[in-house]
Parts: sequence; structure tokens; C-alpha cells
Amino acid sequence: MKIIDFDTIKNLNIPLAEMYDWTAKVWEEQDEFLLAAKISIWQGETGRYMTMPCVLPKYNIAGVKFITRNVDDAEGIPARNSNIMLQSLTDHGLLAVMDGTYITTMRTGACAAYNAINFAKKNAKTLALYGLGLTARTFMLFYSNKLERPMTIKVMRYKNQAELFIEEFKDHKFLNFEICENLEDMFHSDIIVSCVSFAHKELAPVETYPNGCTIIPVHTSGFQNCDLVFDKIFVDDIEHVKKYRYFEQFKPRMYRITDVANNKITGRENDEERILVYNGGIALTDLYWAMKIMESVGDNCPQIPMSYPKERFWI
Repeated sequence: MKIIDFDTIKNLNIPLAEMYDWTAKVWEEQDEFLLAAKISIWQGETGRYMTMPCVLPKYNIAGVKFITRNVDDAEGIPARNSNIMLQSLTDHGLLAVMDGTYITTMRTGACAAYNAINFAKKNAKTLALYGLGLTARTFMLFYSNKLERPMTIKVMRYKNQAELFIEEFKDHKFLNFEICENLEDMFHSDIIVSCVSFAHKELAPVETYPNGCTIIPVHTSGFQNCDLVFDKIFVDDIEHVKKYRYFEQFKPRMYRITDVANNKITGRENDEERILVYNGGIALTDLYWAMKIMESVGDNCPQIPMSYPKERFWI
């Protein structure tokens, strides 16, 4: 069994374009995989533990991701951390136990960038980015890597976070930044990407969002009022959204991202549609990335032998 830790994965220096392609591949192959809805156990209002299992039969891989969010975030320590376990479908025993924190963060940014690219209206000019933590920075890495024309990035003034974020990405030739003083001004944009972890109520009145906008709530909260009136709602998996407050109301306007990726349906049909893309994250992406990373690591990691029963009646 291979042990693949955070530093080992990070030091692979996998190109952004390659990881983005992994994400696109999952949307194309989603219906070939087996996915159960994640199980969440809450501790208080913000702490939670989630178990996310899935099976990738065509790759002979099954696995589970266990992810936690700290109730009281320690200074300097990421609020979220996770681990992934991979197992062969045909051979006995585990293949790898590996860090899931790097994968979770990077795949979240890649998925949000994929949706911002594929569901935005033609010639979108403004992108509002709310919440400027690690997820937002990861999103911008992937999004800016694909950007081929000028885009104004609108960020919210809060302490010195906007300035620090702009400093990190100021040298990108297509990025122009605007600091906003309120959400209404910021959310009047062609693309709205929210990376805040929690929102206890709707972030803005629904009339704030202009025709033709695309909203991507990375952590799903704060835009439930849009569920009732937006033209289309796209989701990564139906089972994962069945408990959403307005599921029955938006169900007739709900579609899967994978069906757009496979040209079964049209995503955006015109530049007037208001579209919401729920970017909650599914274990298929984590496990596919984990499989690819395990292949890249090869034997360049610690390995632990494990014994298993060699006969049926071993008692």
C-alpha cells in the first residue's frame, strides 16, 4: 500500500492545463462511474465530517474521500483537510492512502474555472469573485491560465485582502482589477463566483444579477433566491442537490453538467439567460485525480506491506 502525502503530491508540479483536462474528462465520463451522495455529519454550525465514496469500473478503481472542516480554525492551518483511500476492484487490498487536501483544493478551483468558461455568455467582460481565500486563488490560477482576452475581475474591499489578491495576479496580461465597496456593485457582473464557505442568508436581491449572468456558488450557499427565478440550474449530480430548499421548484429547469459536456443538451442558449451552476464537488473528480496522481508518483513514495487472509475459513 502506497502512502502519498501532501508534499509528495505538491512537488509533482503537475501543469495546470493537465489538471484542468482531468476535470473535463470526468464530466465526459461521469455516467460510466458509480457515485453515491456524500454523507455529512455536522458538529455545531460550521464543523462537519463528510464521507464521499465512488467506483470507477473502467479504471478498476474504487475509493472514498473523508473530509473535515474544523470548528475552530487554528491560526495558519487550513480549515479543511481530507484523506483519500484507493482500492482495486479485482485485486485484494488497498492501493494507496493519500492526502486529499491538495486534490480537494485544486479540483475545486479547476471545476469552478471549467464552469465559468463553459457557461458564461459570449464575450463576457466582468467577473465578480467573492471570498478571496485559498479557493479563490486556486480558481484564478486555472481561470487565468485559460483566459485569452481581457477580463475585469471585481473584488470586495475587506481589510487588505483585495490588495493582497490583486498583488498576486497583477502581472497577468489579460486581468484587470476593480475593488468594489458593496455586493450590489460587485454582483452586477457577467460571471459571479462565490468562494465564501457559508452564507446564512441570500447575499443579494435577485434583481441585482443582470440578464446573461452566470453564478457559480463554489460552496453552494447564498443564492437560493436565484433557484426560483433563474432560467437554468446546472448541477454536478442530482442526488447531491435533492435536499436543497427549493429543489422541487427548480427541478424542471435543472440539468447536469455532464450532459452539456457530452453534447446531449445545450448549456447556454443565448446571452440573456441567467444561469446558476452549483459547484458542490463530487468524489468522482477527487478519485480520478487521485488515480492520476498515484500513477505519476509510481514507486517514489513510502509503502507499507499489509497481510490479508489467505484462506476462506481463517478463524
